[in-house]
Amino acid sequence: MKFGVITPSANTVVQPEYDAMRPAGVTNHIFRMAVKNPPWSKDTDFVEIVRQMNVGLDDAVDQAMTCVPDHLVLGVSIESIWDGGVAASERLNERVEQRAGGSIKLTQAAKALP
Repeated sequence: MKFGVITPSANTVVQPEYDAMRPAGVTNHIFRMAVKNPPWSKDTDFVEIVRQMNVGLDDAVDQAMTCVPDHLVLGVSIESIWDGGVAASERLNERVEQRAGGSIKLTQAAKALP
């Protein structure tokens, strides 16, 4: 099975963590949402990072689809739970799955938690 894992470009932990958890027969293919890595000194810095991830998401999905993955994983919780709770995560799922052509599913933090 091939996972297309989408994560921010500044994130340095998702790839090694996912590879460490990966069962035999599964490959992780990492695709990045381009974000700058500003200082995290004020709330507006956080909001700007979320905005950059949102802008870069479609390109990352497009790149991920080039490896013909069996499933997509959003390897960042901010995008999944920020600004709107469950309803926002549903919209995000619809957006990504539609962008991916409608035949592939997405797993994200909001859906992975009970």
